[in-house]
Amino acid sequence: MKQRMPRGTRSPAGLAGLRPRLLVEDDRPALAICDFSVFRDAGLEVAFCSGPGDDPGACPLLLGQRCTLVDLADVVLHGLSPGLGIAAAIRRQRPELPVVVEQARYQDGTVDPVPAGCIPLRYPCSVRGQADALLRAEAAARHKRAASPRH
Repeated sequence: MKQRMPRGTRSPAGLAGLRPRLLVEDDRPALAICDFSVFRDAGLEVAFCSGPGDDPGACPLLLGQRCTLVDLADVVLHGLSPGLGIAAAIRRQRPELPVVVEQARYQDGTVDPVPAGCIPLRYPCSVRGQADALLRAEAAARHKRAASPRH
């Protein structure tokens, strides 16, 4: 599992006045070295995780444990296989966190199912389109948090 997070990490997620933190989860090798400049130019701070690969035990979420990258995220772009169960694990641990799931369309017209509470994003989609969808999801979640009564 390859991970990287920006220098000068902050916590917790959602601090006012700071750039929203995006966690990109994807196992495509090119993304492990991508500079994610379009996301940064859109106003997002980017962290990355390649997922557990062939070892599901390498992912703390799949073991019911916390993941620092998820804990610090304001929005997630999930491009890993839906069968891994990572998107569902994120939603169980942080139900308020918007998880945008890339949803492939197959030649027969069917699409992969999206875990409950996740936001589908038809794939392929331009990086700019992804950034726009992520910013909308993060803004909606921020608005919902601001509107909910404090306990």
